[in-house]
Amino acid sequence: MLIINFKTYKEDIGDKGVSLAREIEEVAKRYKTPVVLSPSTVDAKEIMHSVNLPVWVQHVDVYSEGQSTGWLPPENAKTEGFAGTLLNHSEHKLEKHVLEETVRKCKSVKLPVLIFAASQEEATEVAKLSPEFVSYEPPELIASKESSVAQSRPETIRKVVEAIPNIPVLVGAGIKSTEDVKVSLQMGAKGIVLSSAIVLAEDPKAKVDELLKGFE
Repeated sequence: MLIINFKTYKEDIGDKGVSLAREIEEVAKRYKTPVVLSPSTVDAKEIMHSVNLPVWVQHVDVYSEGQSTGWLPPENAKTEGFAGTLLNHSEHKLEKHVLEETVRKCKSVKLPVLIFAASQEEATEVAKLSPEFVSYEPPELIASKESSVAQSRPETIRKVVEAIPNIPVLVGAGIKSTEDVKVSLQMGAKGIVLSSAIVLAEDPKAKVDELLKGFE
């Protein structure tokens, strides 16, 4: 599985986001590996209706539908047709009790969850919530142009995988090449989560193709 987090880069907001999603879909059709998009919330619904790829929201909130101005309840995300949600990204960390309750609400409406973890210890803790996926991302390597977790500390990927054998582990943080993907999979990961390597690439289609080759 390849999950592409659009974040809120100016390069993928509005019409640019829709165009990027279509370019990604064009490449994804040539491969068997599932590709998931996670666009900015303001563009997520339009992108969901523009491509035939699963779209996950970047975050949902602990609050319930109704009197929740400014929040995105899990019920609303599910009703709108989104295929899942990311939670606890290093750029949007949640307190333990908030994360637990948010996951509980997601489960109540059958909205799949991926929880980010910055370390083996955190991965072990969040795995207790039984999310569909855990993504291991050392924050100091996120968006790194020099290295990646697969290059600089591949052994930590295996340790995380072994620590939570019942939860599929995805890998992020600096992943940017076919070799990064191959190493991550060799260490036991089931997929990749990334952002800038594709969103900020001079040729996003070529970069998606390069990364998907690592799954072959």
